[in-house]
Amino acid sequence: MVGAALAFAVMGAIIKQVSAWHSAFEIVFYRGLVSALLVGGWVALTGRSVRTGRPGLHATRSLIGTTAMACWFSTFGALPLATSVTLNYTSPLFIALAVAAAGWWHGRRAPMRGLLYLAIAASFAGVLMILRPAIEQDQAGVLMIGLLSGMLAALVYLQVRRLSQLGEPDWVVVFWFAVTNVLFGAVAATLQGWHPVQLRNLAPLLLIGTLASVGQMMMTRAFGRGRTLLTANLQYLGVIFATVIGWTVFDDRFEWIELAGIALIVASGAVATRVSSAASAAEAAPARRCASA
Repeated sequence: MVGAALAFAVMGAIIKQVSAWHSAFEIVFYRGLVSALLVGGWVALTGRSVRTGRPGLHATRSLIGTTAMACWFSTFGALPLATSVTLNYTSPLFIALAVAAAGWWHGRRAPMRGLLYLAIAASFAGVLMILRPAIEQDQAGVLMIGLLSGMLAALVYLQVRRLSQLGEPDWVVVFWFAVTNVLFGAVAATLQGWHPVQLRNLAPLLLIGTLASVGQMMMTRAFGRGRTLLTANLQYLGVIFATVIGWTVFDDRFEWIELAGIALIVASGAVATRVSSAASAAEAAPARRCASA
């Protein structure tokens, strides 16, 4: 997951540069095209297959994931790199919110319920701390789109975990996601209007697709085979990577309230992930006891 976080942070930096010449939909298209060619070529050379018996699950995961990606990519041109990455990494907080809502609906007492509520409240306090400077700079709308990407990403992580538990290979998940990127991006970019690819942008577009493929494979394997709690927390290294890149490459500067908001979101996300993991373990325990009986 450390490698995936670094790959996505560098990819975000390149997208931020390319956003001056191409729309988010175009970048989604090129990202998917390069990824589909790379993964498809690797599958063909190694004698593997991208066939699946669960097309519906792949379609749902890929469509939601592509929508989340388009929302996320659209924030890079307007927001500092670290802010864009942080908003996308609010996904564990939405997962925690879903866990709390499910527990209330079914009348279950969630483990560490008070801590869960505190993490959710603190995370949204962090969002408000980032939002205040954004409102002053007329960027509130972009920030909301970034939050939407985090909410949709929460659904994607759950679906990726489910596909991995069902035995779907990493490359199958990544390949069909890339194909959906191509179709979605092509339609949306056609409706919005295409921009010609200049020679200076060719290498960055290829690099975006390559980093996305590598990062996606790493992330899919990490969530599918690694320890979910550790994996989810390691993804926050991406915020640190993005902050360093933003400072050194783009000369991003933050008010203290923005840095405090980012730190609060990261800390709350780590706590929420821990509580959500404990809740999942508590729900699984009765099933294990019944099975052993």
